[in-house]
Amino acid sequence: MKKSITAGLITFIAALAITTVIAIVYITTAAGNRRERAEFIAESVADRIEAEIQRRDYITRMLEIEVSSSKEGITPEKFAITADEVFNDYMDIVDITLAPGGIVSYKYPLEGGIAEREDLFSDGVDGIYADYSKMSGLGIIMAPVTLSDGSYGIILRRPIYLGEVSEENFWGFASVKLNLSSFLSDVNIRALVDGGYEYKLLGDNPITGENRMIMEYSEKELASPVSSMINTVGGSYWTLLISPTSSWMNLYEIIGALAIAVVISVLAALAAAAYVSMKAYSKELEVLSYRDALTNINNNRSYQEHMEELSKKKLPYGLIFMDLNDFKQVNDTYGHEAGDTLLNIVAKRLQNSIREKDKAFRIGGDEFVVVIHGTHDKQFYEGVIERMRHNVARDVTLNNGIILKVSISAGFARCPEDGAKFEDVVKKADDAMYHNKRAFKAQRNGGSRAGDAPSGR
Repeated sequence: MKKSITAGLITFIAALAITTVIAIVYITTAAGNRRERAEFIAESVADRIEAEIQRRDYITRMLEIEVSSSKEGITPEKFAITADEVFNDYMDIVDITLAPGGIVSYKYPLEGGIAEREDLFSDGVDGIYADYSKMSGLGIIMAPVTLSDGSYGIILRRPIYLGEVSEENFWGFASVKLNLSSFLSDVNIRALVDGGYEYKLLGDNPITGENRMIMEYSEKELASPVSSMINTVGGSYWTLLISPTSSWMNLYEIIGALAIAVVISVLAALAAAAYVSMKAYSKELEVLSYRDALTNINNNRSYQEHMEELSKKKLPYGLIFMDLNDFKQVNDTYGHEAGDTLLNIVAKRLQNSIREKDKAFRIGGDEFVVVIHGTHDKQFYEGVIERMRHNVARDVTLNNGIILKVSISAGFARCPEDGAKFEDVVKKADDAMYHNKRAFKAQRNGGSRAGDAPSGR
């Protein structure tokens, strides 16, 4: 009896020691996997924020080009036309301004395009930023700023020079003001909260180098957060911090794992569960890294890596940039659920419009890119675009019976025919798309059929 008890005790202690070690390894691994998944989620959200900031900063670049290329100087009419082309594409834009000599003289939206005079070099924080931007020749981003309605906003500002960066060549500023809440809604930062995370978004001060709070879900200190850097404007950056609402591993999970460790018969099942769990995490990370969560086609990250590979190998290719005409009208009229349904259907139709060896990507909002591999003439690309138009333009019927009419704006550019560098090809394709969009708007305003834009009936 005594030996039996001793043997049983020794066996129990040995087995408990082994299973406890395994339980500790499992807890550590699970916490590590959750951190790894959180790092990926933070990076994905940071990538979206960075891409959307760059898209809005491009508006100031368009204004800079307009001012620099206009010999007689930009007029209120020219400014209003340029601002109108991009204003309705972004729900978060409050206004777009030009400030010759630092004095705000052009503002959109505003009747006539003439703004009340406002000196950006006046005393205060705004003046300090304006001085810094003018002296450094760098664009700036200010957030959060208090808007006239009391809400928080973001200001993107670019200095404009008529020649080299110097005091005598300084023309003024181009600025875009955003509603901070609408901007963060557009990048779907709320998904972090829905996923069980708390977050803080910090921004550096380019003058002092200090971090300032832009937005936070909770005022309490985050527990061992993961972070991701966001490049913004003029060399400035933001930092996104996220951590679980409770903790990476809560007390109940730890107690449960240790309790399972006591039961020897569960050892094999526990090991198998840990293995399957790790494989599932790995697979999930792989899928999330390169697929768009809404449409399930290739995402912006996949697009960037694919183009880096093509550029590195110096392979010929072409880019077709495409977006939906008046997509904002669908969201405003029928809600974001209808917009998401439309994007899903358009993505599938777009995928069915191209060859198997070519790739389609959703790079943000209602913007898509198709990468055509190999060397082809312009007629080939025009044929692809026509096929895309035909397939996408079929009526879309929502669950509530509403029928949407759909049309697209598209443009293409080829490498190396239209540019040896990726950036040059992107710009030409993007310019071609916006040229097509302007032509569409001009045709519609001139009396084209009402069904050319997404609309319901």
